[in-house]
Amino acid sequence: MREFQKILDRNEKVLWEGKPKFFPYVLRGIVLSLFGLFFMIVAGFIQYKLITQGNWYALFIPHFWVGLAMLLWFPIYNSLNYKYVYYVITNKRVIFQQGIIGRDFGAFDFDQVTDLEVNIGVWDKLVGRDSGTIIITAQRYCSMYNIPHPYEVFKFFKGVSYNIKTDINYPNKYRPQVNPGYNTEYKPRK
Repeated sequence: MREFQKILDRNEKVLWEGKPKFFPYVLRGIVLSLFGLFFMIVAGFIQYKLITQGNWYALFIPHFWVGLAMLLWFPIYNSLNYKYVYYVITNKRVIFQQGIIGRDFGAFDFDQVTDLEVNIGVWDKLVGRDSGTIIITAQRYCSMYNIPHPYEVFKFFKGVSYNIKTDINYPNKYRPQVNPGYNTEYKPRK
């Protein structure tokens, strides 16, 4: 459900919006749950050894239960959260929407973005069919996971970011001729 309109400023325009591809996004949760399975097996083996030696308190050691929770939590969370995940590029910032119970939003203004990367992972290659992840570095890392056509979105994002940063750094009469100013119009991409 697209709810990011709730936090848009008055003159803010959406230039691009997207969401992850379903299978690579959910499979990412399954890979994380494999760590929980490994944790559960190791902890279960240790607990079994302790119980067979007569140490029944081992049933109350939480390691096995934590592993079981990890095994189940990640794929369930990603499956439920998928419906609410949206990524948005506007003429002012980048917005991240997610959240199962309520909508959570994160945003980076373009002047905070210091670096962009595009990564094509194993799941993107195997089941994503032309999906990838864009990693944004600002005051912290944030990622747009498993988006379709990542190279095109990356180039678009990089271009908008450069133009807006130029508008901010060279205001008014100091603007270079190649960038006419903050009022540069962008055509929305879908």
